[in-house]
Amino acid sequence: MKFITALLFCALMLGACHANKSEYATIRGHYEGERTGKEIHLCKVEHGQTSKIATATIQPDGKFGFSWPVDHPELYVINVVWTEQQQLVREDHNLKRYYLDGGVELDIHLTDGKYELLKSNCDKNILLSEWNTYIDSVFTYSHGFRYNQLNYTHFFPLLPTFVNEATDFTNKISVSDANFEELMKLMVEVDMNNAALSMLYTPRTKHPEPSDFPEYYDYLLNQKELSTERILELPAGYSCMRRFVMFKMISLPEEAKANWYETELEQIEHPLLKGYFGVENIERFQSLDKSFLDYKKLIEPYLGNEYLKTKVEEYELSINSFTIGSDAFDIEGKDINNKSVKLSDFKGKVVYVDAWATWCAPCKGEIPALKKLEQKYHNKDVVFLSISLDSPKKIGEWKHFVKDESLKGVQLIADDAFNSPFAKAYRINSIPRFMLFDKEGKVVSTDAPRPSNIKAEAMIKDLL
Repeated sequence: MKFITALLFCALMLGACHANKSEYATIRGHYEGERTGKEIHLCKVEHGQTSKIATATIQPDGKFGFSWPVDHPELYVINVVWTEQQQLVREDHNLKRYYLDGGVELDIHLTDGKYELLKSNCDKNILLSEWNTYIDSVFTYSHGFRYNQLNYTHFFPLLPTFVNEATDFTNKISVSDANFEELMKLMVEVDMNNAALSMLYTPRTKHPEPSDFPEYYDYLLNQKELSTERILELPAGYSCMRRFVMFKMISLPEEAKANWYETELEQIEHPLLKGYFGVENIERFQSLDKSFLDYKKLIEPYLGNEYLKTKVEEYELSINSFTIGSDAFDIEGKDINNKSVKLSDFKGKVVYVDAWATWCAPCKGEIPALKKLEQKYHNKDVVFLSISLDSPKKIGEWKHFVKDESLKGVQLIADDAFNSPFAKAYRINSIPRFMLFDKEGKVVSTDAPRPSNIKAEAMIKDLL
């Protein structure tokens, strides 16, 4: 990459970001090279990875541009891709990184895999561009296996110099913005660690033995890099976390790895990052069996936001066919005392589930037959679990109905009516809906007979 120090120094002196504040960030660019079949993507950094948010077509004269509304300052990435394969033109490692806010303006020049920041009204982008340019030269050694035959014998001798220069760069980060400075320093750390780890875990003509490792790898083993969730604000945040855990695991003695999944999570200090690591690795499991359910239970305490919870729910649905004998999706709701209760709480008993709502006339029509069934099998190994799909704002009405009608069994209300995880899992789009589960928590029927149907009692009696 060409980097015109004098030009950027002059631009740096122009002042801080977005002197003329607006809601939009503006990127004006010129692409030099073969344009046919290529387009340019603007990507946002989300959850430690990049996701495309806008596309620009390269004009005949090579020009392209973006004007994007920005709510708050954060990192963005630009990539040049083939339109058919949707692959990067060249491996540029997501290094066209920019810090955008409303009013930020950038002029950039791109070629395959390279870029120059020609002008910006934001000193943060000038500093960021300098680091992007430097780390690209490091990545040529550590990430460049697709384009050259470099291996550790080329990289390791240069690593101390790379580390020292990165330290020097960190020491000069000063832009009168503590939030950005913290992120920038973390980026330098993560990029350097990613370079060292990428050299180990990508295809090479020759791989090192542990005895060949420079001192920097001892530093990696002992540091607490995965202790801040801000790593998720970086494009390579998750990939570095994955490589970091791999490195730590391989370095452990065999006896320490007996419980592999638990030990992996122990290598990560921050609880939320444990959740991200667990969710991104959940595709190890291809069927909803005991192994999956055990792993889900292991990572559940770390699912600290809706994104992670939804990812687990969606993946569980994708591998669950709910055939007879399959493990049940764990139905969950709250009782009239606001206590959470789950289907799995009743392991060892047959469970007959009634999905209903107070506004549903056919549902209420089944209540007398359900009460008779409950009374007949009272003190037997069977639980009659009714879960309401009333709207959360109707919880008061539901509680009054339960008391006024003296409803027995286990009475619960779902967290979000038909949008509740269990309703989506069992594809409940009409009620009443009855389901039956055996003593092992396995599916007998996800569309069981209603209590007014004599077949319902026959099925329960058979299971007992």
